[in-house]
Amino acid sequence: MQPEIKQAVFQFFAASKPGAVLDFPCGTGWLGASLSDEKWEYHGADLYCEPETAHRVSRFSAADLQQRFPYDDDQFDYMACLEGLEHIENYHHVLREAARVLRPGGTLLVSTPNPLNIKSRRRYYWSGTFYGFPHLINMPPEGSHIHVSPVNLSFLIAFAARHGLAFQRLHEVTIRKSMCYHLPRVWAVQAYTWLKTLGKPQKQRDWLRLLSSSQVCLCDGMVVSFTKKSAAEMQVALRLHEAA
Repeated sequence: MQPEIKQAVFQFFAASKPGAVLDFPCGTGWLGASLSDEKWEYHGADLYCEPETAHRVSRFSAADLQQRFPYDDDQFDYMACLEGLEHIENYHHVLREAARVLRPGGTLLVSTPNPLNIKSRRRYYWSGTFYGFPHLINMPPEGSHIHVSPVNLSFLIAFAARHGLAFQRLHEVTIRKSMCYHLPRVWAVQAYTWLKTLGKPQKQRDWLRLLSSSQVCLCDGMVVSFTKKSAAEMQVALRLHEAA
């Protein structure tokens, strides 16, 4: 995980009220080690238990992101899925399970590589695959840490909403100085988007301009948070969708 992504995650939890948090996949359990307030109830889950994980995480469960999570409904105030979605074949399942195990008003925090950044756009043009996502000649062995599922920000937000998770915010990630080299290309993308969205509805303009923002175009990774809707909010959203 890039230090800029980890710093954004630290800032999120430092500003959040302590509660029950599920870290899945938890890796070495570094997130739990960073939650110094004893009011945090930290649970870690991962496919494998590393020696360092066993030492750090007292509430550890061996689990697979692609299977039903071994937790009760409405059990957690927070779920962190950090650098996990890109390694699995079906991140819709993770969104459904996150909505199940989170309490109403609970928060899902996701970090994942950002295929919309300008380097990935250029890489896709020349090689037909996103930056950080190599072409697969053969399927990797089970448990390999290879990126197989690029997650588009707009798709992630739309699919999360479908499963009862409302987009909260795209968290600020420090832009590396080396990315300034790409600024002219980013400005061209932003100018094109600005012109293309003239005359479009305000919501569509704001949405497309977010997807061409410097935070999206110049960061290799993204940190996004979602809030679980209450049952009443889900009913209202369903009625609005049916009326549309």
